[in-house]
Amino acid sequence: MSRLSAMAAAVLCTAALFLVAVAQAGREKVTFPAYQRHALYDVQDQPDIAEIREAYINPEALKQFRPGEPFPSGTVITLSIFKARLDEEGRLLRDPNGRLVRGTIDRIVVMEKRTGWGTEYPEDIRNGEWEYERFRPDGTRELTANITGCFQCHKPFDKIDFVFTIQEIAKFKQR
Repeated sequence: MSRLSAMAAAVLCTAALFLVAVAQAGREKVTFPAYQRHALYDVQDQPDIAEIREAYINPEALKQFRPGEPFPSGTVITLSIFKARLDEEGRLLRDPNGRLVRGTIDRIVVMEKRTGWGTEYPEDIRNGEWEYERFRPDGTRELTANITGCFQCHKPFDKIDFVFTIQEIAKFKQR
């Protein structure tokens, strides 16, 4: 192999490694947010899976949000997910209003939108400029989480900028 061929092969290998790293690094863009300082716009009881989800949006995005328009760059939507408490017989505990009683926090799921994000994904799973990440309660990344599943689940909601809870955000903003 000539010196020129070896250099060309090295450049191609380096480029291929870079492209693989970029394709895998998308979720690393999402940082753990200070979501407790964001707007709590919805609390969802999910008795079928014994969980409670608290949905937050960062104040800057809420201020810029306009129903029917895409979310602005910089939007951070966070779900803090708690295990529902159970009684001694394993039945769900409810408060006087009939809501599930919150137990320990299980995980924090974040979707964040930034201009230019998402280009490394194939079109069949790309969610515009959104990225997803799952964190443990201590704020560390849950590296075994299936983030591809997030893209696949949100993909059918492209007409509402891939956000399931857009109606809840709109109602909260009207208050």
